[in-house]
Amino acid sequence: MDWDPGGLGRGTVSIIKALFRTVVGITFGIASMLALTPAFAAFLDRETNTPSPLIWLVVLLSAVLGFFAPTIRRAFGRGFLLLGLCVLALPISMMMLSGRVSSDMMAGAQEGTEVGTAIGSGIASLAMTGVSAFIGFFLGSILVIVGLVLALGGRREVILRER
Repeated sequence: MDWDPGGLGRGTVSIIKALFRTVVGITFGIASMLALTPAFAAFLDRETNTPSPLIWLVVLLSAVLGFFAPTIRRAFGRGFLLLGLCVLALPISMMMLSGRVSSDMMAGAQEGTEVGTAIGSGIASLAMTGVSAFIGFFLGSILVIVGLVLALGGRREVILRER
């Protein structure tokens, strides 16, 4: 039986469901974009300090995944999967950002302080990447498992009928 509040009609209900699935996709896309912020910050244009327009590609991809999901539950599952993969990629993003910051620090180091700057930026990069790896691994694993349950789960029973 399909959900039909107040006799809206089958077409209107399917449009509302598609709109809700798209909103779910956009919401998870924005969360995924936030998880990938260190990677996008590493690719800032040095002259204008404008972010890459590719940052919105993640939101668009998530909205498309949500729109084409067959059910709202699967839209949530796909959103959790995308967010989990982006959180799992957090250590790589942080490594790219810390490499960019270390490069900028070495370029601005005064003469005679290059060794100290290199050691300090290396230790800071290691700490940032280590913390993001710890958080990214555990939180990303949980999000991927929830996404797999929602996207692939459901009734798994076989009904046999004799003739």
